[in-house]
Amino acid sequence: MSAVTLSHKQITVLFQQHHEALLSFLVYRIRCPETAQDLCQETYLRLLREGTLKHDENLGGFLFRVADRLALNYLKWQTQSKNSGTELSDDLVCPKHLPDEITSLRQQCEILIKAINALPEKYRHVFLLRKIDELSYGEIALKLQISEKTVQRYLVQAMLHCHHYMQSSDYLGA
Repeated sequence: MSAVTLSHKQITVLFQQHHEALLSFLVYRIRCPETAQDLCQETYLRLLREGTLKHDENLGGFLFRVADRLALNYLKWQTQSKNSGTELSDDLVCPKHLPDEITSLRQQCEILIKAINALPEKYRHVFLLRKIDELSYGEIALKLQISEKTVQRYLVQAMLHCHHYMQSSDYLGA
C-alpha cells in the first residue's frame, strides 16, 4: 500500500462525494444524529490534518474506516463513562497545584529559560526546533542543512547543558 498525497481541495471533494453515505453510516452505528454529524466532521478534519493518505486504491473505503474507528472510540468512551459511576469521596485531593508549588514551578521555568538562552545559538536553534516546534531530526537537518547525526549531537549537548544549569541553580539556591 503506497502513500498518496492529496490536496485540501481533493480531500474536500472526496468528503463531499461520500458525506451523505458517511453520515448515514455513522447514524446507524451510534444511533445519535448530532453525534454522528460531529464524528463526520471529525473524520474530515483528520483527513485534512493528515494530508498524506496511506491508501491509494479505495479512498472512499479509507474514509469510512477512519469514521468507523472514531465511532468505535466514541462508543467505548460512552460505555466507560456509564460504568464509572463511582461515588465521590470526601477525602478527594484537588488536582491543582498549591501556591508554593506554582511558585517553585515558575522559578524552575525561569531557570530553564535562562539555561536555554545561555546555549550557543546552533544548539539553541536545534533544541527549540525539536522541543517547541516538534520537528523530527530529519526535518531539522533539512531546515538547517546539517546531518541528522549533527542534529542529535547538538540536541544532546543542549539537553546536557540545561540539565547541568538546572542542577547548579538548585545547588546555589537560585
